[in-house]
Amino acid sequence: AERLKEEGRPLTNVTRRQVVADHQTNTVDVTIAVDAGPVAPLGAVTVKGARTVDSDFIAYYSRLRPGQTYSPEQLRKAGERLRTLGVFSSATINEADGLDPSGSLPIGITVSEGKHRYFGIGASYSSLDGGGIEGYWGHRNLFGQAESLRIEGAVRGLGELKDVSDVTSLDYTAGITFIKPGAFVPSGTLEASIKGSTLKTDYYDAATVTGKVSYAYELTDTDIVNAGVSLAYDSIDDAFGDDNEYLTFGVPLGYIRDTRDNRLNATEGHYGTISLTPSYDFFGQTFFTSLEGSISAYLGFGEEDRFVLAGRLNAGTLVGGGDLSAIPATRRFFAGGGGSVRGYSFQEITPKTAADEGTGGRSYVTANLEARIGVTDTIGIVPFFDIGTVTDTTVPDFSDIKMGAGVGLRYMTPFGPLRLDVAVPLDPYDGGSRYAIYAGIGQSF
Repeated sequence: AERLKEEGRPLTNVTRRQVVADHQTNTVDVTIAVDAGPVAPLGAVTVKGARTVDSDFIAYYSRLRPGQTYSPEQLRKAGERLRTLGVFSSATINEADGLDPSGSLPIGITVSEGKHRYFGIGASYSSLDGGGIEGYWGHRNLFGQAESLRIEGAVRGLGELKDVSDVTSLDYTAGITFIKPGAFVPSGTLEASIKGSTLKTDYYDAATVTGKVSYAYELTDTDIVNAGVSLAYDSIDDAFGDDNEYLTFGVPLGYIRDTRDNRLNATEGHYGTISLTPSYDFFGQTFFTSLEGSISAYLGFGEEDRFVLAGRLNAGTLVGGGDLSAIPATRRFFAGGGGSVRGYSFQEITPKTAADEGTGGRSYVTANLEARIGVTDTIGIVPFFDIGTVTDTTVPDFSDIKMGAGVGLRYMTPFGPLRLDVAVPLDPYDGGSRYAIYAGIGQSF
C-alpha cells in the first residue's frame, strides 16, 4: 500500500487481509487485497490555527502547490519544514478523505503558534580561557511571516582577571541578526547582521565591527548554497605592531551538505562545508582570498547506537595579500582550544617570530576523533584525540604538529547533551598550557 501511495495514489487502502494456516504442511498462506485508487494531484491547500503568522505565507513556505503529484514524503517534509521555523508549537499536514470534483486531493495545514518572544542566558567555561556568560533576546515573527530578530551579547575571560577592577581585559561581543525565511522563493533565506567584538589573545588584541548580508538557497533537503557581502573594520595590536587598521570588503561564498540524523547528537550521516571568501582591504589596498573546508562523519554501532565513532577534518589556506602583516590577524589561521585541538589554550598553535610572538598562519589542518560510548540512557563517556598544525605557507608543511588527548563526560538532556571535557597537550609548548577543562552544551562537533 505504501509503495502505491508513493506512485501518487493517495486513496490506496487495504480492503482485505486473510491468513490461512496449514498445520499438516506447516505453511501459512497470506492474502492481502489492495484498492490502489486513482493517481491524483494535490488540490487546494488550506491553513487552520494561524493567529499572527500569515496563512498565505504558511502555505507558501510549505511548498505544497495545487497540481503537484501526491507524495507522502513531500507531505512529511512540509510538516518538518514548518516546524523548523520556530514559530509553531505544532504543525501537521492532513489529507482529505476523498478527492474533490476535479479529481484532486485537498490538503489541510493545521498549526498551533508558540511564543514568539524569547530571552535567555548561557554560560561556558574553560580552565585556560576562563568563564563566559551570554544573554540574548529574540522575536520569531517580527512582521507576520516568521521573520526573526535576535539581539545578543557576551562577556568572556571571567575568572582570568588579575585585577578585578580592570574589566577592559575581558572580551566583549554584541550583535543583532535579522533572518527572513522564504525570501524571494520558498527555499531562500535572507540574513543580515551587524556584530562588534573585542578579543584579547596571547598573540593579538582586536576590536572588530562587521556588517554582513547573505542569501542561502536550499538545493535539496541536505544541500545549501550561500553567497553574500561583508564589510569589516579591525583595529589590531599584534606581532607586527600596534594600532594596525583594516577595512576589508568580502564576498563570502559557501556550500553545506548535512545528512546527520540529529544536529546536537548525531549517530549517523555526515556534515560538510566549503567556503571561499575573496577579500579586499581598502586601507592597505591588498587583495587576498581564504578557502576553508570541513567534513564530519558519524557511525553508530550496537543496540540503539550506544557506541558512536565520530571524526572531523578541517583545512584552510590564504592566498594573496603580500606580506602576512597585510592580512588582519582576525583572518589569519590559529588553532588550539575547545573547537580545534583540545589541551592547548585558545589560538595557542601558531607560527612565531624570532621574538617568540605568534603571528597566525596562512594554512592549517586539524583533525578530531571521538569514541562516544553510552554507559546508560543519560550518561556517556567520550575518549578523544585531536591533532593540528598551522604554518605560514600557503600549503601546510606539517613542520609543527601538535596533538592533544583526553576524556569527556556527557549527560543527555531533551535539548542536547551537556559536555565536560578534560584534555592534555601531548607536546606542550615551553611555558604553555598543561591541561584544559571545557564545558558546554552539545557534542564538540
